[in-house]
Amino acid sequence: MEKDKKTTAKIYPFYPNGQFYFERGVEAFRDQKIKEAIRYLVRASELEPGEPVILCQLAICYTEIGQFHKSNQLLRDILEKRLGNMDYCYYFIANNFAYMKDYRRALQYANRYLETAADGDYAEEAKDLIEVLLEETPFGETIENGFSKLEQEFYSYKKEINRYLAEEDSASACDILKKVIDEKPNFWPAYNQLAALYFEQLKEAEGVKVLSDLISRNPGNLLGLCDLFIYHFYKGNREEADSLYLGLRDVLPVLSHHKEKLGLIHAMMGDYDEADDLLEQVADLEVTERSKYYYYRAKAAYYLDDVEGAKMFWHSFLECDLYEDVRFPWEREADLSNDTRLVLEMLQSENDMTHLLGVYAMTISANRPEFVLFHPLLNMSNWSYMEHLMFTNFDYFPDGDVEQNCYLIMKAMDILREKGILLNTENLPLYERLFSLVLMENRKELILGRYTIETVTSAIAKLFLPEMKLALVDEFEYSKCARDIEQVLSR
Repeated sequence: MEKDKKTTAKIYPFYPNGQFYFERGVEAFRDQKIKEAIRYLVRASELEPGEPVILCQLAICYTEIGQFHKSNQLLRDILEKRLGNMDYCYYFIANNFAYMKDYRRALQYANRYLETAADGDYAEEAKDLIEVLLEETPFGETIENGFSKLEQEFYSYKKEINRYLAEEDSASACDILKKVIDEKPNFWPAYNQLAALYFEQLKEAEGVKVLSDLISRNPGNLLGLCDLFIYHFYKGNREEADSLYLGLRDVLPVLSHHKEKLGLIHAMMGDYDEADDLLEQVADLEVTERSKYYYYRAKAAYYLDDVEGAKMFWHSFLECDLYEDVRFPWEREADLSNDTRLVLEMLQSENDMTHLLGVYAMTISANRPEFVLFHPLLNMSNWSYMEHLMFTNFDYFPDGDVEQNCYLIMKAMDILREKGILLNTENLPLYERLFSLVLMENRKELILGRYTIETVTSAIAKLFLPEMKLALVDEFEYSKCARDIEQVLSR
């Protein structure tokens, strides 16, 4: 073997071409490195000018960073120069116009795509986009023929509806909307508004029927599904609400109104990441339900550990609505009263104790606005007098002995909750035992009105929480109160 033999390696120079940069760009795009992808694709287009696939991918990248006009310019260049079979550029242009809220042109381009490629790769997506756009712009389907006439008819109806609503004549407003639906059965927003009016009148069956008709005629109608979810959520129908949410949670909305609606629903269900992401995309001027928007933004921010942002949104919420308790609510330790869905289920219960505790939980809940401001079906007509007093947090000291008992027990529990005796699973039997004092047949035998709140609190601690040392009042006084309570409970 020759020890000094040398092998000379031949070096082949590598000259990256357009395909090389295109593949790098696509890889960066898949990794969500959009700016890096744009750099590669721009270089690819320089090396292979006019290559439609490269230009189209570049246009998609510009859409991702919100440069919709720049994206459309590239897509139109492809279509004008007839660069390959790129009919799906019409669909991408329609998407860009939808993002820019130019719904008329979005509809035109989506329809154009279906005309040129009825069975194209994006045909189903184009049909879905058109359906969504027609919800937001109901006259879009007649843009080219008679748009102004239909628009004029609608605003004539709208004016009449608003007049009746201003006069608090919702029945006549419902009649107008029913007439609109009879004459224009594909005018989907009329269904949503009619259902909302029925719910305001507590005509639940009628409201649900309208939403069911809407979804039957227009399966997948996003706002119809959202409104039906909200109905079942507040009715405490957990199974139905969960089933609807299963279909809604994977929806990627395009329109701001849809983003807001779905963002609120994600927040209601405790999916705060999704809620924050969608609500963040809604510009302030586009918000339609301002108090809900700021309330749920505050709640989502708090549970995502952005306390400063949460307090800012809470302040905005207070500026929108006259809410009686201005204290920031969620920093208090959470208990069962903060489980909105559980409380709603308790309020639907026919068991007197469960319902009473549901009213109490709603009254003390950090999520109280969700019940008193946002509940579309809050019906207190079948509540007891006691529950009405409790709901108002006893604005005045009641005259009746039983009502005074409830007042003092409730205020005593406020003190004990501050000391850690929360309304949780462990302490639930204690709360049930104490509030049974206002429901028992012999409830009139107890007269707590002769004692102070502090005395009643110490008496409860002596009976049920012996490990808790309270020095609120004289021992003789609270021991006497404890005997009174014990005697009634033992009978």
